[in-house]
Amino acid sequence: MDKKFVIFIIILTLGIIGLAIFVSGFSSTTTTKATVSKTAGAKISVDHSSKKVGNIPYGGGNFIHVFPIKNAGTKDLEIANIATSCMCTKAYLKQGDNKSEGFGMKGMSASSSWKGIVKQGQTAEIIADFDPTYHGPQGTGPVTRAVSFETNDPDNPYVEVSFEGEVVR
Repeated sequence: MDKKFVIFIIILTLGIIGLAIFVSGFSSTTTTKATVSKTAGAKISVDHSSKKVGNIPYGGGNFIHVFPIKNAGTKDLEIANIATSCMCTKAYLKQGDNKSEGFGMKGMSASSSWKGIVKQGQTAEIIADFDPTYHGPQGTGPVTRAVSFETNDPDNPYVEVSFEGEVVR
């Protein structure tokens, strides 16, 4: 083999590798997961952590279930890293007229640095928004869907709420 040809191939290979590394630095979405630190005085109170909701009509539009929460502590309550158990469900935190972005299934949605703050004595809602048609007509039958999130409550750093029902035609 010609020495110039081998040098050309080596330079070309190094150039392609360098270009790939350069381009990947621009195209990667480096969204970081929110961190919450345990805070003495932060205390979450969840109205109910599970609910049997009965029949959910397949063609009746999205099914919404509300999980009321309250900051029963003396410090701000932080809510972060909201995730659902299935792509058919989105979740968000609602406080009055303010609503967070929608969050999806853990591992299938990009992580987010978003944090919600519930002030001392204030209430909020974790909203589960379930699409009963997401899995198609074969998706009828019993369902259990969960929403999880992290808090800065030292006694409840990880909270999971869920509902169960039956998708019917």
